Amino acid sequence: MTNTTAPRDPAQYVTIGIDREIFAVEVGNVREILDMQPIARLPHAPAFMVGMIDVRGQGVPTIDLRVKLGLPAIPVTEHTRILVLDVPIDGMPLTMGVIADRVIEVTALADHALEAPPRVGGRWRSDYIQAIGRANGAFVIVFDVARLFSSEEAALLEQPCEAA
Repeated sequence: MTNTTAPRDPAQYVTIGIDREIFAVEVGNVREILDMQPIARLPHAPAFMVGMIDVRGQGVPTIDLRVKLGLPAIPVTEHTRILVLDVPIDGMPLTMGVIADRVIEVTALADHALEAPPRVGGRWRSDYIQAIGRANGAFVIVFDVARLFSSEEAALLEQPCEAA
């Protein structure tokens, strides 16, 4: 009898659009996807943090992913969505909302089809990127959600939750 390892099913990702690029977040990190809703602004918050939203009675800090990536903020459209994510920071889950220009689809990306991010200069910080893949003929940039926020930024995001 031979001992073979069965091939893994491709991982599932939620693909989102930011500007002209397609990004992906592992489905396991996505709690839900919401239409845009009122956001309570917080004074003295970092520029990328737009405020707090209410998700089933829980205050959830919400960031503008465009601003976090160094792009200018844009007005909300009918396609704007908030992804509510559970992000592992220092071994503890942090629930946060992430505003995306649009949500595209849930798609599978096989591990063997993912490439390491290029080390040469680029439009995005490579430490935020876990891998580069392809879906429907387009490049997809897979976020490393744990690295998207430093421990210091995560502490800022957690503070409003404690006061809420």
